[in-house]
Amino acid sequence: MARFTIFNRWLAITEEEFPGYGEIITQIWRIKQLEYTWLRSLMRRYEDFSAITRDSLCYTLRCLGLNTNPAVFDRIMEKYLHLDLYPRCQRTLAAMMDRKLAILSNGSTDMLTRWCATAGSIACWTRPSASIPNASSSQVRKPTP
Repeated sequence: MARFTIFNRWLAITEEEFPGYGEIITQIWRIKQLEYTWLRSLMRRYEDFSAITRDSLCYTLRCLGLNTNPAVFDRIMEKYLHLDLYPRCQRTLAAMMDRKLAILSNGSTDMLTRWCATAGSIACWTRPSASIPNASSSQVRKPTP
């Protein structure tokens, strides 16, 4: 089974709002997303991934001492919901249309649907053989005690 990351996540989003800080924001934000996900799983306190993402970004900006107003914060979060595919992935997905596809993600159903629609690849995921399993339906993330 082939696995690869298809969405070009945060660097462009954060660099636009905080020039020179995009890389470090991206790194801390992702680490904190994972930490919050793991901790909440281990405590058995499910939280939607969009809330975890917001909390992680808030922590990251505070940690770096970057002042942000609610409009900037909301703009970053809105852009996060409209991620672009890595350039090579559109061709790859098109070539795989005859195969069973799945996205395995901690992202909520809403987040994943928006990412696919933004990427212009929603046709891949609306076929009967496609699957977008995520933690929202079971309210369980990895690791699970």
